Amino acid sequence: MRYIRVAVIATLSCLCLAAQFAASPGHDVLLIGSYRTPMSYGAALAQLGSYYEEQVGRKLAVVFPKIAPDTHYETWHDMWVFFARDGGSLNVTIKRPTDAATEPLAKGWMLQIAGRTGGELPPRFEEKPAMRSVESQLYGSRKDLARALANQPAFHLLETWQHAGLLVSAAPLTRIELTNSGQRGMHRITVTAETAAAARQLANRLSTAVSGPCVCSVYSETAEIEEELHRDAAEKAESVNALAPAAIYGTEMEPQTMEEKLRAEPEMQKRLAAANGWFGIKYRVDKPYSKVKIRWTELTGYSREDGSSTAKRELGSNTAANVRATLQPGSLLTGRTRLGTLSPGAYRITIEGQTAAGGNARIDQRDYWFDGKTFEEL
Repeated sequence: MRYIRVAVIATLSCLCLAAQFAASPGHDVLLIGSYRTPMSYGAALAQLGSYYEEQVGRKLAVVFPKIAPDTHYETWHDMWVFFARDGGSLNVTIKRPTDAATEPLAKGWMLQIAGRTGGELPPRFEEKPAMRSVESQLYGSRKDLARALANQPAFHLLETWQHAGLLVSAAPLTRIELTNSGQRGMHRITVTAETAAAARQLANRLSTAVSGPCVCSVYSETAEIEEELHRDAAEKAESVNALAPAAIYGTEMEPQTMEEKLRAEPEMQKRLAAANGWFGIKYRVDKPYSKVKIRWTELTGYSREDGSSTAKRELGSNTAANVRATLQPGSLLTGRTRLGTLSPGAYRITIEGQTAAGGNARIDQRDYWFDGKTFEEL
């Protein structure tokens, strides 16, 4: 009951903090919240485990993974949490980059953690120089980024339901975030580090690391058009509602209505028909080949734990002739294969090349999980 009362107090206090600690425009800082709790480390984790299951329906290991001794990363709100044992008590420090809009919210999130773990309220807040971020576009997966940093054990690839990929380090304080961007499986990568120089250096390293021969992205052509339709419908419905308020016509244009209207257009019908059953990949080779063959294999009964499957079935392939090396940044090749309707599940994509001398070589092979819309490398 005590912890429930504390949580209620913390929730009410959040509203006060949001008003009391409103940040000025352009106020970018590394926000640090700290407090002391009589709880043990294990008891604090147990309380947080119950809290996250209540709030987001996910296990502690997913929302609050351990990334170093007594150190965790909170994937829900993107915060580093450090525990320091002091006798039978704990000193807790929480860090998060913030700006004018997110600083009051972040203080509320920190207050919630303090309340749930029986900490002194309110936490002590201080501001340090802001972390710096660098953004870039790339064709690559979270596994590509993890492979690029395999020799740096401080970095941890985390499971997250909010990003296409997330790697973090506690020392130095660093976050690498991968999000879907544009079409054909392109991603936006955001590297956030303690200094601008460190962020640029790491971003350049990652970009170089994913520039070799690879299956760079996989996509459903139909799903790409469906996503485009959904996005355009939402934007156009918003524009219509802004120009013609509901007060004039008595109702607002719903995005679903706009999407049905766009879908019925003859040109869109042609595009959808042409894309039906077609799947594509973006790939890169580092030498010329007389032929490049792309093979798709269905992996039945796939196990994420060990990568095994109970059965394999060849689905289809396509071959490209006289393929040139693609080593320039952003220079990728496209391979299209008609496979029909794919059910959600695991699929293996293999690229093989034949040289002018007649030799064969595997260029790359990767396993992906298809959820009915997008592909995620396993």
